[in-house]
Amino acid sequence: MLRKDKRSLALSLVLGDGCLHYLKRATKWYGSMTIDHGVKQADYQAWKASLLSQLFDRKVKVRNGHGGKSVQIAISDKRFRAWRKWVYVGGKKNIARIFPFLRHPEMAVAIWLGDDGYVETSPDKRYPDKVYSARFRIFTCDQAIETQEAIRKWFQQQFDIQLKVKWLKRKSKSYPYLKFTCEDSLKLWSQIRTFLLQFKSMQYKFRHIEQLYQYRVAQRQPNNS
Repeated sequence: MLRKDKRSLALSLVLGDGCLHYLKRATKWYGSMTIDHGVKQADYQAWKASLLSQLFDRKVKVRNGHGGKSVQIAISDKRFRAWRKWVYVGGKKNIARIFPFLRHPEMAVAIWLGDDGYVETSPDKRYPDKVYSARFRIFTCDQAIETQEAIRKWFQQQFDIQLKVKWLKRKSKSYPYLKFTCEDSLKLWSQIRTFLLQFKSMQYKFRHIEQLYQYRVAQRQPNNS
């Protein structure tokens, strides 16, 4: 695998739950990447550990954290120090700075949705166990407004998808998130579903959009009767 491909896949993990830190060992400064998931996503976290093990040719282990309430992985490498300096501005992650290095946009978005994504549904009142609409959300609460715009432009360029910045009100604060249309969600899902559905935890997380996808696929099948 080419160096730029390795960097692309590793930085894809930083779009969502991956965090870059400075790390000092003896007299030298390194960088580290840490990722924390709930125990229900242990299968997804194990895949991330395996990916990092392959990319950096070392064993990355999954450990329990927060008193057994989460599963964590961590890896250090001198390259992470430079990545941290570029990606973090004023101590805060700037997602837009990752985009120029992504050579696998479908994989990057799949991981991002697995981390920070959510499926907003509209239930079918006639059939309580079915939905007639499902839309992706990506929570980008910690990103500045100009970064939200950069994310919107990246999705338009890479996937021909138009996102809207919406605001979620919680108590006295409002938090931004990116909202997809149902049609754009299904278009994107058709490209990334095979990867995400290999994990049991992701099967549950994305069950509603998969249900809608299967219904739409069935509708397109010719009736030979």
